[in-house]
Amino acid sequence: MSQLTCHTVVKLIVVVRYVKDKEIEESFLFCQSLKTTSKAKDVFDMIKDFFTKHQLHLDRIGSICTHGAPAMLGNRSGFAALLKKEITNLKITHCFLHRHALAAKALPPDLRKTLESSVKVVNMIRGRPLNHRLFQSFCEEVGKEHTVLLYYTEVRWLSRGRVLSHLFELRDELQQFLREAGHELAE
Repeated sequence: MSQLTCHTVVKLIVVVRYVKDKEIEESFLFCQSLKTTSKAKDVFDMIKDFFTKHQLHLDRIGSICTHGAPAMLGNRSGFAALLKKEITNLKITHCFLHRHALAAKALPPDLRKTLESSVKVVNMIRGRPLNHRLFQSFCEEVGKEHTVLLYYTEVRWLSRGRVLSHLFELRDELQQFLREAGHELAE
């Protein structure tokens, strides 16, 4: 009998934004595995080592945007606090997608019901390759701009808007497709 071991690898991905020729550029800076723990000090040390290795000064960092984990935003020992000790004028922001996901948890009942019904329709079509291909072909035949339904993701507030926009745009085609398929969601 063999024993299976599962290893979780935590990766730190750093993306930078900067101004070049009066344009905002965005580039991938680096991606490295955190060897042991993923504590704020580990993240800070990894970034500091990267900057040292490439002969860059930390004070070139003007702002950071992180998610809301305590290791990142803790007031005293979080990554942002450690970096703020090195760069006193550092601007710290929180990822807006997580804020929107929290706001979406308190949707009014009517909107929640609409969103749940919409997700069922999308999952019924996108979750089955044959349905997906048939619906795409149907939309192409009738000359629709969008022929593919977008998957809904819980964390991304913006995906909800796009999913609902596509559903609304394709509402007549969806209803006809579901009716012809004899599906209960056709109502």
